[in-house]
Amino acid sequence: MRRFWLLAVWAPFAASASGQAPDLFPVPQQGRYGLIDASGRMIVEPNYDGAQRSSGGLAAIRIDGRWGFVDATDSMVVDTRFTAAYPFREGLARVQQGRSWNFIDSSGAAISETPFTGALDFSHGLAPVRMRAGTVVGLEPNWGYIDRDGRLAIPDRFVRALPFSEGLAAAQIVRKVLFVRVATQWGFIDAHGDWAIEPQYASVRSFSEGVALVKKGPIWGFVDKDGTFVLEVNYESVFPFSDGLARIQSDGLWGFIDRSGKTVIEPAYEHADDFSEGLALAQSGGLWGYVNTDGAIAIPFRFQRARPFKGGLAYVTLDDRSGYIDASGAFIWSQ
Repeated sequence: MRRFWLLAVWAPFAASASGQAPDLFPVPQQGRYGLIDASGRMIVEPNYDGAQRSSGGLAAIRIDGRWGFVDATDSMVVDTRFTAAYPFREGLARVQQGRSWNFIDSSGAAISETPFTGALDFSHGLAPVRMRAGTVVGLEPNWGYIDRDGRLAIPDRFVRALPFSEGLAAAQIVRKVLFVRVATQWGFIDAHGDWAIEPQYASVRSFSEGVALVKKGPIWGFVDKDGTFVLEVNYESVFPFSDGLARIQSDGLWGFIDRSGKTVIEPAYEHADDFSEGLALAQSGGLWGYVNTDGAIAIPFRFQRARPFKGGLAYVTLDDRSGYIDASGAFIWSQ
């Protein structure tokens, strides 16, 4: 798969700004980090050890190994007290202090008095949290879902759980015979915690564009929300649909199929990423470029390094120049 080459402070964040707040992007300058807007204008001067893309009008910044949040005026809204911080989603941000996890609102207030041993982001008003790490002999880790007030909305009865997507969430349980663990199986629950698709899969991905990628026995394929296989696939690797196409690997090369299973973009690329904002990052001849959903080259293969488009921009390296390009391939900011 594609090599993730940016520094740790550049962890991939897919959130976009809410309301009228500007979408801000992290930029490095002489070992420090600031934030620009989509036009390339410097909004937050490079005064921080690390920075992340903004979400909900706030951007995470790092000072002396601790994360907090600033707004577009560079005012400190949430002080730097977290060992890790993730973008705001549905008005709440996932944060870590030591080994404990919680969620904060835009004022920095935690929603739960009792922290969690694990957590994933909010979606559809619910967030998966781990109540117990499962380190005690004979005990499985237990995941459940909390609401925006920090209350347990779906009991902690899963060994793994993923965020909700398109109304359903993938969750995993353990099958036991006479107290002996024999298998773990994935299914999909609704917002009440009831099984919409019974646990029966060895592996799953969340729903995307109306279908979910699953493995049942030796079969990989896509199921609808009734759990009916609508497409079986047989590739070395396959990923969920995005912009109507799914990324597949055949004979070591990457291409894309449509919902009928027809190959739309022949496997011809050394590496590729999922479609994002109508373009897919791909590598040919050791260089990176972008193709559109018709398979045409939208931005030529000329970059030594590149990332997918998010918020209308993509971060790339061309020779000795690194920065953000727009969908035409033109640099809007570089160093």
